Amino acid sequence: MHMSEPSQIMEALSANEANLKMQEGWKLINVVVTTHPNGHLRPCHILGKSKAMNEEQVAD
Repeated sequence: MHMSEPSQIMEALSANEANLKMQEGWKLINVVVTTHPNGHLRPCHILGKSKAMNEEQVAD
C-alpha cells in the first residue's frame, strides 16, 4: 500500500491489536518506536485502510 492510498490511518500499540486489525482488512504500513509517559520505548504499528475497503464494508 502506498502512503497516498489510505483513506484511514490508525495506530496499534500492540502486536495483538495490529493482528486483529489486519484480520479486519487493515494493512500494515510501518512500525515505529514510541516513548510512553513512563519513559519506556514501545513499538507502534501504523495501519491503513483504503477507501475501496471502506466502501466494500458498507455494501455488506
